[in-house]
Amino acid sequence: MMEIQSLVQNVQFINKWAALWAPMLLIALDFATGYIGAWLRGERSSAKMREGGGHKFAELACIFAALIVDCSLVLDVKFVYIVSAYIMLMELVSIYENARKMLGGRTPSAANHTFDHLKDELFDDTVTTIEHSASDDREE
Repeated sequence: MMEIQSLVQNVQFINKWAALWAPMLLIALDFATGYIGAWLRGERSSAKMREGGGHKFAELACIFAALIVDCSLVLDVKFVYIVSAYIMLMELVSIYENARKMLGGRTPSAANHTFDHLKDELFDDTVTTIEHSASDDREE
């Protein structure tokens, strides 16, 4: 499997428009598969939709922020290509997870292994917590 760093260094799109539209289409497809899957399982939730919609908006904001950087600076690398490729990979994993749920887990084991590995590479599920106590707020 290609490593993420290698992918980032070699990512190319056919043009700038593909770097904008391709992730947007995958975002829409992920949203649709997530909604339909939740509907099929009877698990629709407006709170989850708001949260998911917020995540999708954040992804779009990152794409447009990268585009602004690319239009403002002369750099060797196009940030919009890197950000768009990363978001596309995230969306592909999410679409596959949604499809796997809709199919009741009936997907080829080789595909499961590949997407699980990709998911592990893309997402770090560790959470860093910061300890804070009321005594930190008091003046001494």
